Amino acid sequence: MDIEALKSVVSPDLHNYLNNILEMCNAPYATANGLELVSADISTVRMRMAVRPEHMNSNGVVHGAATYGLLDHTFAIACNITEPTVGMNCAIMYHRPCRGGVMESESQVINESKSVITVDVKVRSGGKLIASAQCIGFKMRMK
Repeated sequence: MDIEALKSVVSPDLHNYLNNILEMCNAPYATANGLELVSADISTVRMRMAVRPEHMNSNGVVHGAATYGLLDHTFAIACNITEPTVGMNCAIMYHRPCRGGVMESESQVINESKSVITVDVKVRSGGKLIASAQCIGFKMRMK
């Protein structure tokens, strides 16, 4: 993704942070796994991932790690927009298997303090809830 494409999916109030968001969108993990930013504003980030054969497990459904990767990267973008943040905890629940197609994720910031941010993330496929999580990040306060 380049900066012009990013401008079209990021809320104008976040344009001061486009370089941060671009770096996250073009991270090696995101590009290797086909993670795409759909939209971002100050409280919500939406991403998607087209399921590929390498995302499948031995049972013929999407591997939990692939689902978690999409969920975690959505969380990472949400909490790294304005300042460097690292994950502290993620409580994930898998609701049903994904059999292929496209998985879509959506994060919602539910609480934020000076040092901690809490984010709900949901992953859906075909309109059905695949996984949900509550993730907590620690703001690194770089000087």
